[in-house]
Amino acid sequence: MLPVIAELLLTLACAVAAWRALREEQGWRALGVASMGVAAFLGALEYGGIAALSEPHHLASVVSGAVGLPLIALGRLSGAPVQRALVLLVCMALVMLPSQVTLASNLIALLVIAWPGRSRRYPLALLGTLLFIGSGLLIGTRGELAGVPRRELFHLGLTIAIVAWVVAGLGSGQPRLSRSPAARHKSP
Repeated sequence: MLPVIAELLLTLACAVAAWRALREEQGWRALGVASMGVAAFLGALEYGGIAALSEPHHLASVVSGAVGLPLIALGRLSGAPVQRALVLLVCMALVMLPSQVTLASNLIALLVIAWPGRSRRYPLALLGTLLFIGSGLLIGTRGELAGVPRRELFHLGLTIAIVAWVVAGLGSGQPRLSRSPAARHKSP
C-alpha cells in the first residue's frame, strides 16, 4: 500500500506544479513536471496490481528521468518554432544517450532551477533542488532504510521537492506587483 500512496502523492504534487506552470505560461516546465507525474501515476497503477503497466511505467520513468529536469529548467515555451523543435530533438537525444550524460544534464538543470533570482523564494527553490539531489544520490531506489523501502522514500523526497518548487514560484523571479488598477497615494 505504501508504494501506491507514495506514487499518488508524487502524482498529485506534479499535477499541481504542472497546473501552476501552465497558469504562469511556463510550457516547458509544465511538460517536464507532467512527465514525472505520468511516470508516478503509472507506477501507482502498477503497484496497485496492474502488472501489465510495468513496461509503460519503466519507459515513462526513463523518459522523465532524462528530460523532466531539463524541461523544468527551461521554463517558458518561447522562441521560434525552429527553437522549439530543437529543444524537442535535444530531449529525444537525452533519452538515447548514456546515463552519465543524462546525469550531467540533470545536475546542470538543477543548478539552473536553484539559481538565485529565478524564483520568488530562493531558499525554497534551493531546498527543492537539494531534496531532489539527496533523493537521487543519498536515498536511491534499492533496498531499505530504517525498515522503509528506499523507493518509497525516494518518491516522497521528490514529492516534497516538487512542493517546495511550487511554493518557491519557480521562474517567476521578482514578486508580482499588485494588480490593483488604482494607484496608491499617501494621504496629505
